[in-house]
Amino acid sequence: MGKSIASRFDNIDIAKSTLRAVIINDDELTLEMDFCLEPDHSDYEAPGADEECCWHPGLLKFAGITKLQLDRREVEQGEAMQRRFAIEKFNIEGTKFDMECEWGDIHLAARSIRVLTE
Repeated sequence: MGKSIASRFDNIDIAKSTLRAVIINDDELTLEMDFCLEPDHSDYEAPGADEECCWHPGLLKFAGITKLQLDRREVEQGEAMQRRFAIEKFNIEGTKFDMECEWGDIHLAARSIRVLTE
């Protein structure tokens, strides 16, 4: 039997992780992330003196999407585009996923949700 969705986030501090990019392809959505890994994660390395986390690139991949709503936040004129977007709310329940972050809001339902660290 496969791992539960929640267990796929073991030893990843989602509240401190950041979104880097949103990629839409047919019935798939990929979120490029900088995960904040906790010490028990297999890819954990001690953070540098000027870092608060062990940052590690990764992906959240959603396939077989049956519902998708993206609400991009507007950038104020003169405001610089960011490369990392802080996560404000994050919830996965069964096949439903909801995230609010500085980039915007993402709501979806998908048959497959995978967590990948690179």
